[in-house]
Amino acid sequence: MNNKLIPLFPLQSIVLPGGIFPLRIFERRYIDMIKNCIKDDIGFCIVLVRNNTHDKYIDDIYNYGCYVKIIDWDQLEDGLLGISVEGQYKIHVLNSELNQNNLLCGNIEKCTEEKEYMIPQKYLLLSKFYRKIYPGIKNFISFKSERYSDASWVGYRLTECLPLDSRTKNILIAQNYLQKILPHYLPILINRTPNIICFNPTFKIFSFYFTPFLFTFLNYKHSS
Repeated sequence: MNNKLIPLFPLQSIVLPGGIFPLRIFERRYIDMIKNCIKDDIGFCIVLVRNNTHDKYIDDIYNYGCYVKIIDWDQLEDGLLGISVEGQYKIHVLNSELNQNNLLCGNIEKCTEEKEYMIPQKYLLLSKFYRKIYPGIKNFISFKSERYSDASWVGYRLTECLPLDSRTKNILIAQNYLQKILPHYLPILINRTPNIICFNPTFKIFSFYFTPFLFTFLNYKHSS
């Protein structure tokens, strides 16, 4: 696949293998991209923005992302094109550039696929945490089938929704064996003590808000 230019869709959020992500499409270059993907039954790649400037087309991106396929599309009530994509596999962007239509495209290579790995007992808190918050975020990012006992799957889901900066998310995505980085998530949960994840659909950003309830929940679970 690295010999063929693949469309790249820069965002401030990411979807990873097994995740389902709804998108609102309104720019002409992306509408044309989606039409071509549907017509040719191909996907595109979602990548994280490195620098988001409003005075030019985005071409500064991080070098890891996810190849996605369109699984549903429809015209929304506001007239915009709405699509849902499913993450297929992680990708490494080898190079990228804007084409004549100002659509960012690049050469990519497929990353090594993660194997299912039973989540260790001491990190079950992470799985329980995601299961608890999922009802509040499922309209914005969801999944096709649940695998709460799989360390890689839980790691993907947490990387998608935790309020980490794009650089940190890119580092996590780049790991060959995601289950090895589960220890990094516990301090994030304990230090931030979030209970509610709110989603800003305009900027595709999750925000966490502190409540004493989850502080109690996390400390209880972490000590048990």
